Amino acid sequence: MEQSDDIDTNRPSFMDSPLVVPKGSLQFENGTLYQHFQHGLNTFDIPETELRLGLTKGTEFQAFVPDYVLHHQQGSSLPSDTSSSTTSGISDIEEAGLKHQFPVIAKDLQLSLIAGVTVPTGRRLISTGGVQPVMRIPWSKPLNKKWSIAGMQSILVLDSGRSAQWQNFCDISRAIGSRTSIFAEYGGFYTQGLAPLNIAHFGAVRKLNKNMQIDMQFGFGMNRAAPAAFVGGGYSFRFDRLPGISQL
Repeated sequence: MEQSDDIDTNRPSFMDSPLVVPKGSLQFENGTLYQHFQHGLNTFDIPETELRLGLTKGTEFQAFVPDYVLHHQQGSSLPSDTSSSTTSGISDIEEAGLKHQFPVIAKDLQLSLIAGVTVPTGRRLISTGGVQPVMRIPWSKPLNKKWSIAGMQSILVLDSGRSAQWQNFCDISRAIGSRTSIFAEYGGFYTQGLAPLNIAHFGAVRKLNKNMQIDMQFGFGMNRAAPAAFVGGGYSFRFDRLPGISQL
C-alpha cells in the first residue's frame, strides 16, 4: 500500500487483511465486542486495539495491546438458581509479530504471511497463562469491481505446546460505492480435544476519509459450543509519514 491509498484494516472480519500498512505509517484499529453464550456466559471487551506499524514497503509490525475484559457467568437455567459471578481484568499482549506481504503471484491475488506470539501479561484469570505462537496466511482476490473473496488459514499453539488450534475463515464482500462495503463470513475454530466452534459473521465498513474508518459487526454460532450471538463496532485511524521511519 501507499500513503495515498485509503485505509485498509483487519477489522471487523475474523481474518486479517493480506495488505500491509504503508511504510512509515502507524495505524490504530479499535473496537468493542459483546458476546452471549448459550450456557449463561456473557463477555465484553474494550477497546480491543490492534497497533500496526509499516516498517518497509512489504513488512509491518502488528500487535493487540492489552484491553479490559469482563466475563459475567449467570447461574443455570433453573428458576431457583440466581447465582452469578463476574471476572474482569486486563488481557495479554496478543499476537505481537510481523506481517510480510508477498508480490502478486497470480492475477490480482494478494497473499501474506503473519508470525506472532501472545505474551501472558494480563490478569491471571483473564490471561492465556503461557506464551502462544501463531502463524496466519491471509489472502484476497477481487472477482469484479464490486465483489471479492478472501480467506485465512491459521495455526495457534496453545497450553504451552500441549494442544493446537486450526482456524479456517472464508469471506465474501461487496463494495457499495467507493468507500462502503459489506461482508459475510464463515469462521471455524478447531481445537484439539474440544468441540469445534462454527460461526456465521456479518458486517459493514465505511471509510470516512483516506485515514479513518468505522465498522460494525454481528453474528451467531452454528453449534452449541460457539457464541449464541455477538455484536460490536469499531473506529480505526492512520497516521502517515512518521519521523525516523519514512526515511529508512
